[in-house]
Amino acid sequence: MIFIYTEKFLNYKEEGHPEGPERLKAIVDYLRKKGIKEFVEPIPCTEEDLKLVHTEDLINSVKNNDFFDSDTPNLPGIYEYAALSVGAAIMAAEFSAEGKNAFSLSRPPGHHAGRNTLGGFCYFNNMAVAVKKLLSTGKKVSVLDLDGHHGNGTEEILRNFENVIYVSIHQYPAYPGTGSVSFGNCYNFPVYPNSTSKKYMEKFNQAIEIIKKFNPDILGISLGFDAHMHDPLLEMPLSESEYYFMGKEIGKLGINFFIILEGGYNTQTIGKTCYCFISGLMKKGGKENEEDNGKF
Repeated sequence: MIFIYTEKFLNYKEEGHPEGPERLKAIVDYLRKKGIKEFVEPIPCTEEDLKLVHTEDLINSVKNNDFFDSDTPNLPGIYEYAALSVGAAIMAAEFSAEGKNAFSLSRPPGHHAGRNTLGGFCYFNNMAVAVKKLLSTGKKVSVLDLDGHHGNGTEEILRNFENVIYVSIHQYPAYPGTGSVSFGNCYNFPVYPNSTSKKYMEKFNQAIEIIKKFNPDILGISLGFDAHMHDPLLEMPLSESEYYFMGKEIGKLGINFFIILEGGYNTQTIGKTCYCFISGLMKKGGKENEEDNGKF
């Protein structure tokens, strides 16, 4: 797997905000501890890339710091960081189109950004831009959103597109209040707060069956770790073991994939949880060993 990352992603911060650089640093530090040393440096996307899914009004408002959202900090230079995050997502998608699985370890996240709206810590929609570029090359794409919050922006942008489906498992009710029903090419699997991991995994298995039936060329994964039982923003049931299992089941699909980091706000658990998911992906249903099932 190719890991796309730059320390530039750590260079902005809003004091006291849950989407801080510490969460990404915790992931990268854990991966390095486990022997992953090589990272590909991303390049920023172009404004033309952003226009594939966003309005000029939104792009200009971020570029000129001319916006207000109570959850999404208006910070100096945030356009450059957001464009770099989209660029990393595009690079991951391009690697997957070449048959090389890739993980964009980036921030800010993106799945709450709509065509003309930002919010939920997101400025531009990393996944939607990457998918739109893949679709333009004739690829058939599934998006699996495993963030604990519903990706309302990705759904809004990709709804009714041909050759793509959006599949999301998320807590409901919770921010942003969407994702209670499925429609068209958008499949939503809401999970009630404080549900069991068994109930969550039932939804996951249903989601996997939909992706199998669609039979995409490429699978884009919006990966958040806020469905973890110890995440401070939600009441979801997952442990490292479930993340390992999900990775393993996705790996068994045999579909080229790329991953884009979304949420996850417990810096004490996020690194290990991410490593467990990756380990499951690379295991692909092989023989169990002592490091399986979250015992890292």
